This record gives sequence, structure tokens and C-alpha cells, in this order.
Amino acid sequence: MHIHWFPGHMTKAIRMMATELSRVDCVIQVLDARAPMSCMNPAFDAVIGNRPRLFVINKYDLIEPDDAKLWKRYFQMAKYNFVFADSAHKTDALAVKNGLKETASVISERYRKKGVEKTIRAMVIGIPNVGKSTLINSLTAEKKTVTGDRPGVTRGKQWVAIDKYIDLLDSPGVLYPDFKDQEKATRLALIGSIKDDVLDKCELALLGIKILCKLAPNKLATRYNISDINAHNPLGILEEITLLRGYRLKGDTPDIERAASAFINEFRKGQIGKFVLDEIPLL
Repeated sequence: MHIHWFPGHMTKAIRMMATELSRVDCVIQVLDARAPMSCMNPAFDAVIGNRPRLFVINKYDLIEPDDAKLWKRYFQMAKYNFVFADSAHKTDALAVKNGLKETASVISERYRKKGVEKTIRAMVIGIPNVGKSTLINSLTAEKKTVTGDRPGVTRGKQWVAIDKYIDLLDSPGVLYPDFKDQEKATRLALIGSIKDDVLDKCELALLGIKILCKLAPNKLATRYNISDINAHNPLGILEEITLLRGYRLKGDTPDIERAASAFINEFRKGQIGKFVLDEIPLL
């Protein structure tokens, strides 16, 4: 399976970012904690340039605490401005606001010396389905932006006033123009950042099972009650899931596609376990 998805609205989104950048003080780049490096779209770097940037590593409730500690250490050593967040449960709103204020502190202080309290204007960017709009909503008292658990929900720019001195510009999720690294593309497909309509779910499920057999075979075996995970190849495991779940088509034919969809959905919801699919880069 070759994964590629870069619809026309993403090209427009890149152009919009470049146009609007002159109106913002800094950038918030949202990453999914399950694949933080895969979420680093290189197309953003050319647009952002030297603009101050805060990385929000979102959905960290879907990874193990020990993994979160390791990735926090990595971002500290890389000297990034960053904060971990679980925006779906609105538990880290204050930390995100403080991180944004710190990121824009040089600009704010420059205005403060002139006797002016500067309103921080930040653009929120990221690849699809990392939780940009959910993050913005978690920072406000009421829901301000349209959200969804699928890529491509936000299509145009949306300015949102977070408080008296913070304005955020939501933007559409943008993927890479070219997926040369198909392993990275697979990781993004598994976390839901690539539209399911362009994917072969059976192939994606097999790739996901292969990854989990190496990453956490015990969690995979426990979720699907498979006694000897090492005795099966990925297809054998998917067939076993189909059998154990009783997924059948008319004529008692095994419904392997339903099993594939179930595996993908349960992975994304954290029902199989908590995982980080990326390896920590060497510094």
C-alpha cells in the first residue's frame, strides 16, 4: 500500500499561513504525542522561519507516563519551547497559556516598556487530526471552533479570542506534499491524520499489528485474548481477531474487513494500550 493524500485545500492552507504570518507574534504547533516526530511537517519550517514557536504535544493521555517523561527530556535537550497537553479533557489549559506567554515574552516585554499591554496573536498549526481546534476550545470558556475525530474538519481560518490578551488563529491541518517515508505515513494513518477513504484498512491493520507485535505484543495479546501472539503472522492475528469476535458476512464468510476496522478504531481510542510509535531521535 502506497499512502498519499494531499488535497487542494492543503495547498491553499500553506498559502494562507504565509499570508497571515505577518499578523501574528508566534506560532503554536500541535503534535500528537503518539507520533510527535512524524507530526513534524517540514513544510511548516519554511513558512514559519524564525518566528517564535511553542510545541504543544497533545493527547499525552494516550501514551504511558514513562514514555511522556522520555519525550519531555528529548524536547528539553533539543531546547524547544513545549508543553504537554490533554486538551480533550481540558486539564492543561493554564500550562498552555503560560507556555504561550513565555514564548512571546520578548515581544510582550518590548511593548510593556512602552506602557502598552500587548495582545498576543498566535497561529495554531499542525497536521490533520492532532487536536488543534480541540486545544483552542479547551482554552476558552465555551466551544468556539468546529472539531471532529477525523482529518479535514477545519477548512478555513478562524480567529478566536482566548482572553483579553490572547488571540488565536486556527488553521486547516496540512500534511506533507510528498510522503517519501512510507513508514512515517503508516504511523500518521494509524493515528488518524490521513483520511480513511484513501487507505486500504486491511493493509493498514496488518501494518499496525506488525508494529505492535514488536512494540507491545503482550498488550495486543491481552486485548484480543490471543494465547500465543508469536505463533501468528500479522494476517494470522487479524484472522484470529475475526474468529474470536465472531465477525461474519452472509454465508458464514469471515468478515476480515470489519476486524481490520475494529483494530484501527480500538488502536486510535487507546483501547489496545498506550503507545508511542516514533523512536526518540538522537541529538
